[in-house]
Amino acid sequence: MPSFGPIAPHYDVLMANVPYEMWAGYYRLLLATIEHDPDTLLDVCCGTGNVAEIMVEAGYQVSGFDISPGMVEEAKRKAAAKGLAIDYAVADARTVELGRTFDGAFSFFDSLNYITELEGFRAAIRQVARHLEPGGSFVFDLNTAYAFEQAMFDQVELRRNAKIRYHWKGDYDPGTRIIRVDMEFWRDDQEIRETHHQRAHSDTEVREALSDAGFTHIRVFESYTLDAPRKRSDRVHYTALLGG
Repeated sequence: MPSFGPIAPHYDVLMANVPYEMWAGYYRLLLATIEHDPDTLLDVCCGTGNVAEIMVEAGYQVSGFDISPGMVEEAKRKAAAKGLAIDYAVADARTVELGRTFDGAFSFFDSLNYITELEGFRAAIRQVARHLEPGGSFVFDLNTAYAFEQAMFDQVELRRNAKIRYHWKGDYDPGTRIIRVDMEFWRDDQEIRETHHQRAHSDTEVREALSDAGFTHIRVFESYTLDAPRKRSDRVHYTALLGG
């Protein structure tokens, strides 16, 4: 099954322990670090909108898009239930055209690793740039090759009292830097199977894609810190500004 298809209605249960407030706080720390103060934000590959909701509640105007109709449906349902004004759309990051621009954009939870072709990744970076005002910021995270080498996707939760049980197994090809993850989920009497693919984009590839799209002031951090990445960093965050 494709990524984030049948699992979409159960995604928030699966991710219940993720510290979304911390992620949003770290994003704001990075914005302060690069001295950028946006008002309007674009959530690139927004999933079910958890970070978008936090940013709206913090006073930002946020729109988001995701390639998964099921995830966008969940995001819209949640925003409506909470009375939050967030525009969501179903779109592919490589070809998205929303017809407006924003002060800043962000993409979290290794969403851009799911684009497994280098040209597709480069196209997504270009499309983000086209949706930003001059001087706009782009902040995003990526899983590293080290994370895949360390079998981070090999995870099991089979306790009977778990709200959702799962078994994940990754198969990493260092030649292509692509990992295939076969996932099985069980909730109540429902069994769900999905196969996810991610690519470890190299620092050189990321910097070239950003530069070619018109971004400058490119910086990379070991995630959740203001330190430079290490050889054993399993996740990194990039920041960049559009134009001089």
